[in-house]
Amino acid sequence: MPVSSIRRSYKALVENPQHRAALVHHLQGQYATADFVTIKAMADELELRLMRAIDPQRSRVRTESVQDQADSRHIRLTPAQGAALMMRPDLSRLRGRRDVAIIVLLLATGLREGEVVQLEIDDLYQSCGGVPALRVKAGKGAKARMVPFGDMLWARQITELWLNGRESGPVFTRMRQGRGDMLHQEAADSPMTTRSVQRMLGRYPISIDGQQRAVTPHDLRRSYARNLFKAGISTDVIRQNLGHVDVKTTQAHIGVLDGSDRVPISVYEPTEILARMQAAMS
Repeated sequence: MPVSSIRRSYKALVENPQHRAALVHHLQGQYATADFVTIKAMADELELRLMRAIDPQRSRVRTESVQDQADSRHIRLTPAQGAALMMRPDLSRLRGRRDVAIIVLLLATGLREGEVVQLEIDDLYQSCGGVPALRVKAGKGAKARMVPFGDMLWARQITELWLNGRESGPVFTRMRQGRGDMLHQEAADSPMTTRSVQRMLGRYPISIDGQQRAVTPHDLRRSYARNLFKAGISTDVIRQNLGHVDVKTTQAHIGVLDGSDRVPISVYEPTEILARMQAAMS
């Protein structure tokens, strides 16, 4: 919470008559033998000290902003790491085929886990500006949007293999008879929950910087934003695909680019000065 908001809250508290009455009542209980004039003076002193403490001119607070944060704070998968995650589920099992379909759809569309579990099969077959798109009927804030597949239409093809001819109902359903560990498993008709998607990803850790780490659905959403940005897609297009209102939220998902992405190109011609420097040193 910003310091200014905290100060406003304390100021409103001090100026509230009910707070004043409660403070006087408390002091009367603590100092039963004191007269009312003394109690009033003590209450005035306490309120004065508090007002001075929250006065921005008297109590300055130094705040620091952080531009560069460690990669460990949020995981954003590279394309190679995303491909490694797709390869983790066991495709000989029904659950594995379902899980890989969820993974590729999250990576290829940037959906929230709450949006992916609400997908109906016909949502996969929409168009936006004449190109194949996925429909989110009710995203965050009850906003509907379309997410074009573009060159990642293969995500829908993989999802179709999981569906295996099913033409209606929720795209991603639970497994019958437990967690789907059996070789011959059947899918239920009821949709998955957001918690089950989170648990699913937890079963497939991948190597990141030499450590086995599990990712979250929101990590894949951030990965979508970062990888599209690095591929040259504009921030505003990514914002619309993610369903953000404020571009600052999209920029936070993209994150601060690391050193290898921020290496500047040379805008100067150093040949002559290098030659002169070398000649002077010889």
